[in-house]
Amino acid sequence: MDLFIINRYNDTNDDTHIIEQEAKRLEQLKQRIEERRKAFSVKKSSDVITLKEEKQTEILPDLPVSTNDDLSTEIPKPNTPPKPKEKISAEKQKEFKVLGSSDFQKKSKVQRILPYWLSHPTVVSRDLNELSCPVEEQEWLHPVIKSTLLSEGITKLFPVQNQVVPFILNEHTLPKLFQPRDVCVSAPTGSGKTLSFVIPIVQLLMKDVGCKIRALVVLPVQELAAQVAKVFKKYCNRTHLKVALLSGSVPFQQEQQEVVRFTESVGWVSKVEIIVCTAGRLVEHLKTTEGFNLQHLKFLVIDEADRIMDNIQNDWLYHVDHHIKQGSELMTGKVQSLNWKNVSKQKLAPQKLLFSATLSQDPEKLEQWGLFQPKLFSAATNECFEDEDQIRKYATPAELKEHYVVCEAENKPLVLYNFLVEQKWDKVLCFTNAAETTHRLTVLLNTWACKGLKVAELSAALDRTMRENVLKKFMLSEIDVLISTDALARGIDIPDCNYVISYDPPRNIKTYIHRVGRTGRAGKIGKAVTVLLPSQISLFKDLIKAGGKEEIPEIKINTDVIDRLFESYASAMNTTREKINSELNLKIKNSIEIKRSAKSKIKKRKK
Repeated sequence: MDLFIINRYNDTNDDTHIIEQEAKRLEQLKQRIEERRKAFSVKKSSDVITLKEEKQTEILPDLPVSTNDDLSTEIPKPNTPPKPKEKISAEKQKEFKVLGSSDFQKKSKVQRILPYWLSHPTVVSRDLNELSCPVEEQEWLHPVIKSTLLSEGITKLFPVQNQVVPFILNEHTLPKLFQPRDVCVSAPTGSGKTLSFVIPIVQLLMKDVGCKIRALVVLPVQELAAQVAKVFKKYCNRTHLKVALLSGSVPFQQEQQEVVRFTESVGWVSKVEIIVCTAGRLVEHLKTTEGFNLQHLKFLVIDEADRIMDNIQNDWLYHVDHHIKQGSELMTGKVQSLNWKNVSKQKLAPQKLLFSATLSQDPEKLEQWGLFQPKLFSAATNECFEDEDQIRKYATPAELKEHYVVCEAENKPLVLYNFLVEQKWDKVLCFTNAAETTHRLTVLLNTWACKGLKVAELSAALDRTMRENVLKKFMLSEIDVLISTDALARGIDIPDCNYVISYDPPRNIKTYIHRVGRTGRAGKIGKAVTVLLPSQISLFKDLIKAGGKEEIPEIKINTDVIDRLFESYASAMNTTREKINSELNLKIKNSIEIKRSAKSKIKKRKK
């Protein structure tokens, strides 16, 4: 800098000249400092950010900078016009995606990939008219089983029995250390699923020595458990095997006495090999019955598996699994050394057998069962497993004819009466969605038919003994029409049921499949009709499509039929109201008397 320049070799000694030069340089320096301050203030005021419109870019003019001196900067002139705005080229615009633009492509739908065992099931035939498996020719059947089947009038096995039974028997021919594969069966109602697990279990347990609980069959309701226990007892009649029913039909202490007994030499021992039970009753015995031991369990059968899966009572599967593993290395935490002797002592987990007419093919729902290398037998075709939308496809018997009829709400009793009386339908099972509707409809039909039609009701309002008596009368043709809630819609075998009428439409596809499955069983022809209101048609068709079924035909009722029956219906309806009102008044009187008697007893105790 000029301020620090010292000319040491100047020969002139004029002090005044030196002072003048220094004064000039100092003045120049002050002037440049002032210019720099002004330039900085102008630049700071022009530093303002303004929002620009889309697709417009404004380029600010460059400030000219002087290169004469490092400390100087020229200030732009105020009259200088700004440079014109530059337009962004189309090529540069393509380099960026604008959010929300129509240029975005729709994402392709992710296809669901099922596990191999679900996507490649063994298909079971639904046709029960042409059977090609004579019982006498099957070498894999035990002679005792053959004789029992023939005595029951079964000369040929159904398709599901012909495929499932040999598979289960073959899985238990493997060496001891090999775990048998679990089995899932999804077949229509009345296709013989019960015998598909009864036959192999009885045949395999006949070889075992010692009375221990080796098979456990879990069902959702008492009636179905009693039915399955009856079948087991029938096929164990000529063997040493014993069966116990634990469903709450008898007192709890009586069930305990039937299952275990105490001996002084050994302690608690089992009295049965096969237990048929409901889920809730099973948990009670696991918690309170001393000597109830499942450590030797070989088979765990879950019938109506989808219903038990949807409503797991008291988490029974956890209690069963915990009870089986008691005393094992997994529970104690003590792991022995790895050698052949210790490996051969390891207990295998029981083989799980899942059966249902509406068994879910959803891997997430099936995962909770903890299946080991499962094998699926299904009556649905292979096409439904390749398509994600068809994953819930359910099958009905080939002999079943399905229809629906549309009418107004006030004409529903008239349509039902036309089917029962004028068209003379017999052995009819009619379903409603409420116990009150069941009772009112029963009273109306009995009043209307004037003893020409025998109608009975079956609902949860009746106790177990009354329900059993009604079922026996229906099976013996002492009752023509049985009106029921969905308590009868699952699993219970009603022989010779010719017609099923859904007076109220089912709430879901599973209920529909189980309702219509009460007829057309074991190769017999059956007919199912659903009564719909005009507003329920679209919902019902969507429900049918959701199950992968085709559209079903409609039955049309002439208006002449409705007009002809209306007079008698009106008089019968008035009588029905009077009967129901008298029943209500009687119930109110009884409840008042019960309260009075209870109060009087309390007063006597206080005295």
